Amino acid sequence: MLHPEDRPDPADGTGPWTAALLAGTLAWVALALVEWRYLAPGTSPWALVRSAYTLVVAPGVAAVLLHDARVRDATVGGVGAVRWLYALVALVFPPVSVGYLLHRRLRAA
Repeated sequence: MLHPEDRPDPADGTGPWTAALLAGTLAWVALALVEWRYLAPGTSPWALVRSAYTLVVAPGVAAVLLHDARVRDATVGGVGAVRWLYALVALVFPPVSVGYLLHRRLRAA
């Protein structure tokens, strides 16, 4: 029988990165849809929304993706060098993180 402190915790070493990845991706999609559907190009709100999802959310998603991949590679075996390709694509199109999560799940299985 293991002491509760000696039992492996499934959350150890993984952190909240999957939730942050999905939240960032959803935020990017929502802002892109708002910009596409409701805002006229060249206006101040358009520039604000476009800057938010291009300069804040997309790099944030890429950083979270890299951090999650680094932690997983160190603990349970992740996606290896392919993580850099995912992160580069996420700088432009953060929904690629869904592909990263599927790839990670397939590697773990």
